[in-house]
Amino acid sequence: MREDYSPRVHVALASGTRVEHPPDLPELVHMHDPAKTVLIDFTSCRPATIAPDASIDSAMNKIKVSGSRLLLVTDDNAAVIGMISACDIMGDAPLRVSESSGISHKEITLEMIMMRLKDIKVIEWSSAENSKVGHIVATMHHLECCSLPVVEEGKIRGLFCSNVISHCLGYDISEMTMHTCANSLAEIVHMHNI
Repeated sequence: MREDYSPRVHVALASGTRVEHPPDLPELVHMHDPAKTVLIDFTSCRPATIAPDASIDSAMNKIKVSGSRLLLVTDDNAAVIGMISACDIMGDAPLRVSESSGISHKEITLEMIMMRLKDIKVIEWSSAENSKVGHIVATMHHLECCSLPVVEEGKIRGLFCSNVISHCLGYDISEMTMHTCANSLAEIVHMHNI
């Protein structure tokens, strides 16, 4: 059955028309401010995802392009099966995989180094919704994590990231969360007493 489509009513774009977008993060937040102010909310921005068979080089490129330091690793049905961060890719995991399996850097896939579901801790939206930034920092410190997914009704609704929180607070909370990534091969050697 063929349908006829008629043009919709249209007008010229008016001078001074603004672009609709989600609210900007505040320039500075405090520990007593609502945690929602530092949440990367997937109801208003698209999460960065990648397949488990992607190379670590393509993941690093996606991290650079997306501006997100963390990618959700999803299967063919868009179900989350893991997470990978820039720290994971730039850390010692690729080196360990390469040495133990005898494969080159280019052959390493995310599935080999990603954080698996069993290791990912999350917080329920019902708990995060009325929390303060300090509660989230304390939770991340307790879990020793840099990223804390927020789930609601079986879906990841958003993400708390230490780099976003640090930026908004105006100081680095990575010491509080006790998880940092190496910035060089020398730091990896030092961290692992190689």
